[in-house]
Amino acid sequence: MDAEPKLKGYILVAAATVLCYDFICTFPQEVSYVWSRPCSIGTILFVLNRYLPFVDIILSLRVLTTVNTPEQCYRQFMAITWFIIVGMTISQLILLIRTYAMWHLKRSITVLLVCVGFLTIIPAIIATHVELRSLKFGPTKGHRFGCDIVQAKNVALVAYIAIFISETTIVILTMIKASQHLRHSSSSSWVFQLYRDGLIFYLYLLAVTIANAVVPVLAPPTFKGVLANPQRVLHSVLCTRVILLILRQRSVSSRSNTTDSYAMSRSDHRLRTQILSTIVDTNIDSEAEDNAADFNRSIGRDWTS
Repeated sequence: MDAEPKLKGYILVAAATVLCYDFICTFPQEVSYVWSRPCSIGTILFVLNRYLPFVDIILSLRVLTTVNTPEQCYRQFMAITWFIIVGMTISQLILLIRTYAMWHLKRSITVLLVCVGFLTIIPAIIATHVELRSLKFGPTKGHRFGCDIVQAKNVALVAYIAIFISETTIVILTMIKASQHLRHSSSSSWVFQLYRDGLIFYLYLLAVTIANAVVPVLAPPTFKGVLANPQRVLHSVLCTRVILLILRQRSVSSRSNTTDSYAMSRSDHRLRTQILSTIVDTNIDSEAEDNAADFNRSIGRDWTS
């Protein structure tokens, strides 16, 4: 087996290992905090974000462990790529919703995030379509496993730049809100953990996004997209952990009759309510900004049992 297929295999197996390990570690929380509640839009988003990466990984492993003609490679590569794009779009949507909730549904932030969302998703779809049409596969040497890309445009760079801008925007907004909020919050609060984990997660995603943008430019065509699966897995894993953290706190809070035991101010309670409600449902009430309690009742009813 040549070095190139080995390297691709190692990267893919590493991504699959991370995905499976995280699933094993967090499945009990998923059962407790997701499946014990009525189905909602939030549940659907969670399931798609959680389980679509398994489809990507299985399809990618199949390509890497079978002998394929150039035509078969093209069809399979196209299917895998669109699965990854759809999955990353869902993960990106979850991160945007989370940031939107942290900013108390502020109108200017809403406009900014909507623009960022469109400027990320639309260019990514167009760039992916153009690049897929430019792909040319050749027969593998010695009928070895996998596929060999012999020609491809670097249009996907546009998609990764768009994702980079989106994730950078989210990081900046999260850091600003964290600096404002944590001045008045206990460093041991769950909100601090949410901010801390969120920033760490985004830094990981930014690093992989930058690597994905650089590799197609510097590496041979055959390595194009070699880091797409790791980036997809990281998006899924990190978004899943953010959601489970929020749902775990909601479960704990629902068993408490007062927020004083968590040393949280009225402002903290408003923030918590909006984050919890928004991340698990997307039916936003227009009056939610003025009344956190009404907001919680209007869009979080499916998750407050």
